[in-house]
Amino acid sequence: MMTNWSKRKRLEATLSGGAPDRVPVALWRHWPGDDQDAQALAAAHLKWQQDYDWDVLKVGPASSYSV
Repeated sequence: MMTNWSKRKRLEATLSGGAPDRVPVALWRHWPGDDQDAQALAAAHLKWQQDYDWDVLKVGPASSYSV
């Protein structure tokens, strides 16, 4: 059954203990090499989202990035 839930509505329902139309889906990774250039990293993230249409997109900067 198809629904018209937005990604935001689905995530908010889940986080508030509600019953979403389905479980939100997310997966993340790092892009070694691309993560050394802001434009390349942004392009990699955008393509990742466009290809898989995740409910949540986690931005993954270089693993050596210090907070």
